[in-house]
Amino acid sequence: MALKEKYKTLILPRAKQEVREAAFYYESIRKGLGKLFYKEFKNHSLTLNNFPFFEEKYNIVRVLPLKKFPYLIHFTVNESEKTVSIQAITNNHQDPNTTKLKQ
Repeated sequence: MALKEKYKTLILPRAKQEVREAAFYYESIRKGLGKLFYKEFKNHSLTLNNFPFFEEKYNIVRVLPLKKFPYLIHFTVNESEKTVSIQAITNNHQDPNTTKLKQ
């Protein structure tokens, strides 16, 4: 049985900033909550290394929801290069007009 080839996950600067902002926000609410948010984001990012084909939401952009926090990871998959690019991470309660991804 052949092993599935892993994908490399790249986190773009916009997504890194959004993760930092969300973690800071949650940490300001309760000590340790920001760390839990970051850990959940990191675990979901690692999942994309093995299973990147989640729901296709807009054109080529796919989404993966976090389980414990109301956020979606927005990403694209390049099958030929075996890469996953995390484009953004958005709160489910944000205005979609301000969070649309530029193609």
